[in-house]
Amino acid sequence: MHTFTGVSASPGVVIGPVEQIDHGTTGLHRIVCDPFRERALYDVAVVLAKDELRRLSQRAKGPDADILLFQIALLEDESFTNEIGDYIAAGAGGAAAVERAEQIFARRLRDVDDEYIRERSVDVCDVCRRVVDILDGRPRRRLHLKRPSILVADRFFPSDLFSLDRRMILGLASNQDSTISHAAIMARSMGLPAVLQLGDGVAALAAGKRAILDANLEDGSGCLIIDPDGAHIAQADCKIALNRLHGNESDPVAALPCLTKDGAAFRLLTMTNLSNAEDKALPQAAVGVGLLRTESVILNDLSEAEQLERLKERLEATDGAMLAVRTCDANADDEAPWTAAVRESLQGHRLLWPQIRALLQAAPGGDLRLLFPMIAGAEDWDACLQEVTACRDELQSRGIEVGRLPPMGCIVDMPSAALLAGELIQHGAQILAIDIEDLARYTLGLVKDPAAAARRAASPAVQRLVKEVLRQAEGTGVLVYLCGITVASVDQMPAYLHLGIRHFATEPAALLPLKKRLMQENLS
Repeated sequence: MHTFTGVSASPGVVIGPVEQIDHGTTGLHRIVCDPFRERALYDVAVVLAKDELRRLSQRAKGPDADILLFQIALLEDESFTNEIGDYIAAGAGGAAAVERAEQIFARRLRDVDDEYIRERSVDVCDVCRRVVDILDGRPRRRLHLKRPSILVADRFFPSDLFSLDRRMILGLASNQDSTISHAAIMARSMGLPAVLQLGDGVAALAAGKRAILDANLEDGSGCLIIDPDGAHIAQADCKIALNRLHGNESDPVAALPCLTKDGAAFRLLTMTNLSNAEDKALPQAAVGVGLLRTESVILNDLSEAEQLERLKERLEATDGAMLAVRTCDANADDEAPWTAAVRESLQGHRLLWPQIRALLQAAPGGDLRLLFPMIAGAEDWDACLQEVTACRDELQSRGIEVGRLPPMGCIVDMPSAALLAGELIQHGAQILAIDIEDLARYTLGLVKDPAAAARRAASPAVQRLVKEVLRQAEGTGVLVYLCGITVASVDQMPAYLHLGIRHFATEPAALLPLKKRLMQENLS
């Protein structure tokens, strides 16, 4: 039996087998070709890596998607590409050039005083490893967990966790990661125990063994017990049983009313994804779903019947609360031109029609609302309304009575939509959900740097656009609220409370931090 102590990043106690995520050793059996061929191979590897990252980003949400977009942006960064190109031109192999650039760029981030920025060095290592693996011909198969397991690693890369079945992860243990690393953030958002900074060699020692992961030590630390004896297993079983009996101690703030210091009310909504089976029920602090993303309709090629079934389940789980569904768009609004996704989905009705028909059939089962993304102005909005009308007519021709159309609106994710909010309202928009981080990206020229956009979500230019939406919506009865809020942008939200926003849709991990932050404000 071996016991290793580290830092608890997310509470909980679990017992189970250990699976190691091993990033392996690179550089074996490399043959360096002439510089022209090495550069050509590198360029191809970057294309393949970006394609893999885009596919992963379509499955991800919130901060996960932002991390993947940052990695894509790094591969497109001119200084990063030039650094590699110069080293290849000097006679180095493409893989070695990428490894050298990884050391340089990761070191620059690690030298920054801000701890959060330092932790982002792992994103550089992650994306560079992906390119090197392609160049070295190393397989990039994801880990398939055949049974619920404790995952261990020297250091978790973001892409290590994106493609795993999260129901099979019991907990996370890491040799090096910090409490603000991606692994720690994911563990907290998923409710998984996590113990970090266990020390060099622990992950390799634990691989394939049975272990106890205890992140509930009284001093705030945690431990990983490898090959535990009967006494330790009994003690851990007792802790687990007590947790199940009494439930995890909840934050008392979750049960408090959403009021500022001077008694002004605000409302919190949550964001989720149609494909997430584990988070259908509303968190305690949320009064509805402000953004249900539906990219899984495209990724999993869901039929109309399958979509309808999932929507009915969601509506039942929300128990009468608002469920605002964002219709799918092929590019997930991350690639220019901004409005291409809506127009592409309208052509031939391949993507949009089955989804709209499913939404119209599900709507009578609860407070369902439709949100269309990437709307540049009234012309795009009118086109979407025409699609809805055509779908309703088709359903009625089948003998399916639709009745009243559900409330419809758009995602305000582009400056043009904010400036033309009045026209959208005049053309029938009943909801304006402002995706604050996307609006910041497009307004501030940070399309490829979502992390920076989150930190600057309350910049004067973005605030002015939000204020303009509120001005044009005043007196119309149209619901205006913010969505797209992540943990990284929580501190930016009080500015919008003071502007007049009263509804905020945020990722689950940010619900309580945002509630606590807004409760500190005094609007009088």
